[in-house]
Amino acid sequence: MFLLQMSGFPGSGKSTLAKEISKYIDVVVIDRDVIKSSMIESGVTSDIVANASYNVVFSLCKYYLRLNKNVIIDTPCYYNDSLDTGISIAHEYNAEYKYIECRVEDFEIVNNRLTSRERSISQIESAEKSRFLGAIDKSKRPTKTDYLVVDSSLPIESYIKEALNYIG
Repeated sequence: MFLLQMSGFPGSGKSTLAKEISKYIDVVVIDRDVIKSSMIESGVTSDIVANASYNVVFSLCKYYLRLNKNVIIDTPCYYNDSLDTGISIAHEYNAEYKYIECRVEDFEIVNNRLTSRERSISQIESAEKSRFLGAIDKSKRPTKTDYLVVDSSLPIESYIKEALNYIG
């Protein structure tokens, strides 16, 4: 059983990779954007949505790990708290902790993905180059375990095997 924590800038391909992995491995994908969108549509104010959505993500993660399910957490992983909580939950439920960062260094690719995708209410519709450049290295990475960084500017077929091999 494993817990895979995704990371990367919006539009970097986290959800695409998580969905692709789920075609090969029996896994529950917990997408924070789905949770955030549901909260926003229910009238939860934006000042509450950010923290509350992470709480829901991690509560669902614990629930599925208790059921001995493999879990993928689909968030940008911008905060040490998120990283530490993921690692802690994996240890608590004796799940193997995994971490994959989807990295795209070309702003035009990311912005094109953001502007052309079917987006939910919680997702950004485009990015400013300054925000992108300031956040490209913002994802928090584990320091005591190995992790994988994929060049998700490439077609997914070029790195899905590497991701699956990393997961085991």
